[in-house]
Amino acid sequence: MTHKIRFALAVAITGLLPMFAHAEAVCVTQPHTNLRKGPTSRDPVTWTVSENMPLLRISTKGTWSQVKDLDGQVHWVPSKNLSARRSCAVIKSKTAKLRRGPGPQEPTADLEIADKYTPFQKIDRDGAWLLVQDEYNGRYWVNETNVWLPLVRASVSF
Repeated sequence: MTHKIRFALAVAITGLLPMFAHAEAVCVTQPHTNLRKGPTSRDPVTWTVSENMPLLRISTKGTWSQVKDLDGQVHWVPSKNLSARRSCAVIKSKTAKLRRGPGPQEPTADLEIADKYTPFQKIDRDGAWLLVQDEYNGRYWVNETNVWLPLVRASVSF
C-alpha cells in the first residue's frame, strides 16, 4: 500500500480533515445583508455587510451558510445572499490608495482612498494590482497587499 493511500484511509477513518477542508470563497450579493450568530433569523445580528463583501463559506445548515470574514470571525448568513460565481475583495488595511491604472506611479483615482472593510467586485489583475469595481460601478486599481481575497488552498506534504 502506498503512502498516499494509507494517508487517505487514515484521514477517512479518523476524521482528520481540517475544519475548513471544504471551504469555498463566496461574495455577498445583496446590499445590507445581516450576518448572524446562528442559523436563524431570530439569532442576534453580528455584522451588517454590503454587496460584494467576500467571505469564506465553511459549512451549511439547511438554507444557511456558516462563513468566516477577513478578521477570522464566524457568522451565519442566508445562502441565497451568497454567490461563488463572483470574485470579490475587501480592503484589509486601515486605508488603501485607489489608482487610475496598475502601478504606484499611476495617478490616484477621483475617489482617492478606500477605508478598511470597503468591499469591491474583483474585475481583473495586472501583476500585484487588482482592478476592482464598487457598488456604483466605479473602477479603480488597488495593490493586492491592501485587500483580502478569500482563497482556498489545500496542501498535503509527507
